[in-house]
Amino acid sequence: MDFLWQLLIFLHVVTAAAWFGLSLRLGSQARLAAAGESAILEEGAHAVRLMNLMVLLTFVFSMGALLLGGGYPSQMQYHVASLLIVLLAVVQFALIRPAWARLGTEVKEGKEASARRVAMFAGIGHLMWLVMLVLMFWNRFAAVL
Repeated sequence: MDFLWQLLIFLHVVTAAAWFGLSLRLGSQARLAAAGESAILEEGAHAVRLMNLMVLLTFVFSMGALLLGGGYPSQMQYHVASLLIVLLAVVQFALIRPAWARLGTEVKEGKEASARRVAMFAGIGHLMWLVMLVLMFWNRFAAVL
């Protein structure tokens, strides 16, 4: 049981890092696509699809580790981090994914594309991801301070 818990924690960390890594270039990909680089549209769409999968897997692995680990410790930061992973999934599916689809439609129709929305929504996701990271290690940070 301990090995499975550690495996879920590892997979949770890997998928969270993958989401973050995929989202780092999304803003620049959106700007390139808006500037007329049509080949980048498919690359960005692939990145968004992978980000969809990674945010879901991050949530599933964290909940699996939570259940195998016997529930939350009494610290509030784990509750807040769990809420933030749900909100990150909402940002991914309700903001980033539709913004990229709209960008692709605008570029294909020859309209002025709003690449800033994609970059802004990815930035919101980055901020949430960073807050979750700090919350996950809060006890260790507090012990050092």
